[in-house]
Amino acid sequence: MKKNVWSNFLFFLLLFLLPVTTFAEQESTGFSRENIMFENEIDYDLLHELDSSIIYEYKSINAVTIDLSKEKVNQLKNSPSVKSVYEDQAVQVSSQKTPWSHKNLNLVSISPSKLTGNGIRIAIIDSGVDTTHPDLNITGGVCVLDISVKPDACKNSYQDEFGHGTHVAGIIGAQDNQIGYVGIAPKAKIYGVKALDEKGIGNTSSILAGIEWSIQHNIDIINLSLTTPEEDPTMKALLDKAYEKGILIVAAAGNEGHKTGKEQNVLYPAKFSSVIAVSATNKNNRIIPSSSVGKEVELSAPGDAIVSTYPLSINGTGYETLTGTSMAAPHVTGLAALYMEKYPKYTNKQIRQKLQDNAKDLGAIGRDSLYGIGLAQVDQSSLNELATKVITNQSVNGRVTITITSLPADAKSYNLYRFGSLILENETSDTIEDYGKQGKIDYQLVPITEGVERLDQAATFTVDLQTPVIPDLNNEVWYTRNLMYLHENKIMQGYSNGQVKPTQLVTRAEAISMLGRALGHSGAKKATVFKDVSAQNFASGYIQQAYDKGILQGFPDGTFRPDQQVTRAEMAILLSKAYKLSTDSGLTFKDVSSNVTGYQAINLVASAGITRGYEDGTFRPYAKMSRSNYAVFLSKANNPHLK
Repeated sequence: MKKNVWSNFLFFLLLFLLPVTTFAEQESTGFSRENIMFENEIDYDLLHELDSSIIYEYKSINAVTIDLSKEKVNQLKNSPSVKSVYEDQAVQVSSQKTPWSHKNLNLVSISPSKLTGNGIRIAIIDSGVDTTHPDLNITGGVCVLDISVKPDACKNSYQDEFGHGTHVAGIIGAQDNQIGYVGIAPKAKIYGVKALDEKGIGNTSSILAGIEWSIQHNIDIINLSLTTPEEDPTMKALLDKAYEKGILIVAAAGNEGHKTGKEQNVLYPAKFSSVIAVSATNKNNRIIPSSSVGKEVELSAPGDAIVSTYPLSINGTGYETLTGTSMAAPHVTGLAALYMEKYPKYTNKQIRQKLQDNAKDLGAIGRDSLYGIGLAQVDQSSLNELATKVITNQSVNGRVTITITSLPADAKSYNLYRFGSLILENETSDTIEDYGKQGKIDYQLVPITEGVERLDQAATFTVDLQTPVIPDLNNEVWYTRNLMYLHENKIMQGYSNGQVKPTQLVTRAEAISMLGRALGHSGAKKATVFKDVSAQNFASGYIQQAYDKGILQGFPDGTFRPDQQVTRAEMAILLSKAYKLSTDSGLTFKDVSSNVTGYQAINLVASAGITRGYEDGTFRPYAKMSRSNYAVFLSKANNPHLK
């Protein structure tokens, strides 16, 4: 393994009483440490060709951290298989100097009063935790420091040799055991992820490794009481993946300080949209002078002179008083654990919304750059019997019927989530249908009152379908409900082995056949006007009927080209004609102009809500259609409730 390069930044903790070694003091070499994301799979051949050493792998996002010669960095950046290359960078966590915070969080008003965060899994990515501390009950952890540079870095596993991680852990989960102090969620499961060494030093890659470990170990909440001024796309991608997987992420906003309150100095990772950025307040609910501020601040929490656990081996007392946003973030993490215990069916996004809804507005009215939405508070809602009630019926062919029997009196509509993803918005129907394959489907129906979701009245339920068995589908995949709608209605047929082959590309003949079945056309074979489609072709009847109805015309040479794969633009033309789409709301895509064949049809299907294109604002008109993609477009055109 090549020697680590210290010419770049490191993660480090700034404790005003302790000295910190900087990168400038490290020996410089001819190698560089880089975080690389690949377009698709990790290109091991390229890494071998560049004679690089892999330090960490992040398979959740097809990324790695490597050491390689500085002379080869540009070659790496220019490789077509590489999405981004970013040098390892610094993160710092500020903390300085006694306990009052529970009163400010209004913990005395918690409902129900016996909430303790029981069973909620929290990863503290920091300097580790003191596993021997009598006031802490640590469930587990891991050391992710780079032992190729410092072989003894993990000799004590994830034991905290610096103090910061233990202090954070006590704020969250110090035990209610008649000694010391009690944490906000004393029965949460705390995992110490040691990404910073005995001097409070680590680097981007060690933090990335900690996030990856958290994803792989089904953590509920990640606490990041650390900061860096630089944006690393690999870190953003990995945190986005963690958030997508259902993990709530809380981070310190930073300790850059402010004078006017108009500064914009929130640091990463708190600055990322998938992360709750927390500023720090004092006993009087005022922002402390050292706290970073900015538009990314989402919540504020106590962070001034906070007493919490500390390694006995360091100060001999087992407790210490520290100040900073590093102390504010775990207050929000602890509260989030109480919320998760109280609302076990809520997604991470719904817990985040609940924290926002309950925040106590401070400073300027509404969200501001000092306090964000406001000071984090406990949830005081009583768990009364739900007014929201549903009945579900299952058919043997994958159809699920959901009947809403009651909503709260002041709720006029609802949102329906499937595996945490919104599938129906502001719906008013008493009965709705959904589709799936054999297996479980998790739903949540949330009433809406005056435009606001009533999470306290949300009905969560699971349907366990016994049929049909589709071996190459998963109910959690975003396109499954669309594909199963076509399958259940015999529009998209499976194969003899029961598979539906969602990734297989669709030919023009297959596309017309599925469209014809959706429209109720006859599939009886017949002669066609196209010289390359005989009466014996499986799709001949559908092709000729589509021609007769003006849905398709074929090519100037008199051919239809039935085995040619259909493009997204061709699909748009077919659907716009078949369903007589006529309303163009003016939606545009940056890769669709009047020079693109079918551009009007593309705009029509977008206006009809059949597609929104890609996140980068493109439609990709010449891309080929897979069976799953085609199923989504066709099902939305045929059934508005699937849009």
